[in-house]
Amino acid sequence: MSTAIRRPAPEKPGKVLTPRERTVRSDRSLGAITMLLRLPQVMAPLGLLTLVAVSSSSAWTAALSSASLCLGIAVSGVGVAALANARWRLWALVAFSLIQGIILWVLSRAQVTEIPVSWDAVSALAPFFVAGVVMTPMGLAARLRWASVLRAQDRSQAFPAAMRRESVNEGLATVLGAALTGLLAVTMGPAVVLRFAAVWTVLITAAFVLHSSSRCPRADMPLWSWRRPRGAPGRSRAVFRLSHGLIYGVAALNALMGAVLGCLVVYSVSLDSVETMGVIYALLGFGAAVGSSLAVRFRRRLSAENMWILAATGALLASMLMSAPSGFVGYSLVLLALGLFSGPCLLCLHSSAGYVTAGSDFLGLVARMTVTSSIATALGLTLSAYLGVHFDDMTAAMVPMAAAMVLLSTALIFNYTQRRSPGPRPRI
Repeated sequence: MSTAIRRPAPEKPGKVLTPRERTVRSDRSLGAITMLLRLPQVMAPLGLLTLVAVSSSSAWTAALSSASLCLGIAVSGVGVAALANARWRLWALVAFSLIQGIILWVLSRAQVTEIPVSWDAVSALAPFFVAGVVMTPMGLAARLRWASVLRAQDRSQAFPAAMRRESVNEGLATVLGAALTGLLAVTMGPAVVLRFAAVWTVLITAAFVLHSSSRCPRADMPLWSWRRPRGAPGRSRAVFRLSHGLIYGVAALNALMGAVLGCLVVYSVSLDSVETMGVIYALLGFGAAVGSSLAVRFRRRLSAENMWILAATGALLASMLMSAPSGFVGYSLVLLALGLFSGPCLLCLHSSAGYVTAGSDFLGLVARMTVTSSIATALGLTLSAYLGVHFDDMTAAMVPMAAAMVLLSTALIFNYTQRRSPGPRPRI
């Protein structure tokens, strides 16, 4: 029998992270927060549309309410861009998140009656517009935070990559917000969507403000500029044309999504099945998630502008089917197909912005795209709902088809300009 004494195994020392590993972990945590930071901006318009459609049984009233909220978000985007370098911007984010949470919670308890087509509707829609004004576009705040972090860490060369990551977060937030809105609206009721958005905006804004990256010195970058970018004359003209092509593309895509929402609310109210609207729109979000995943998978094989053309062509073909289906299954399949192609379009548009411009010019382009997207959503939603209520579903379906045609035309023009311009080809 052996009498040898077994010695305990030496304890493994704790793993010491290298500076690079700490930087990677910090970037991942900040990226996750900035993605979740965008959820209330996606959920609030959809939740309000469903809630008002249920309480008023009027597609026109629901469309006007959600469009007013989107117009308020556009005004908020202008304010954020104009006051991007204010010293008190973090405190303003906290204050606006609290006000936004309170207003959304109050709106979730409101009972909205039918709003007529007259000037009397302005006073009835004022609360929804105010709710949008205090709903700060967090995409701009997130990009400004990345600019401060990278400058403080002397990693300015990583700025384009960080902006492309934020572009992907835009698409992911849209997909997740749409799916979550449909799930909550069906299982717990449309009012819960606004209450969830109210609580979530306060919590995630607090996490964003208290994150360690907020201690980095603020990088003052002029954000709002409508002038042509400086540089070589040829490159300056190319950047001007490409940046405006992206703005028109974002406007067409969001007008398409707003028109789809308008057609959906008209369809749901006409069949007295407003409760199922959340389920159908969740299918659109699911399709966008699948389409975005496929687009990322083929990002090495296709440039962003070519993928944009393919996705816009698919969106046009899918929009042509909006007047064809009858019944819940047919409409759901069409919206699933629209989501399948709209997700890649969104990724291509935001990813291309990082290649077209850089630095403060890029942030100014993102600001204009943000404001334009809110206005286009409101216009597409209002126009399709008006045509659907005062004419028929066939007439309302012409609006998303027209928006998809503009989206495809913009993609073709952007591709033509990009191939004749200096610089790298955009990639997702």
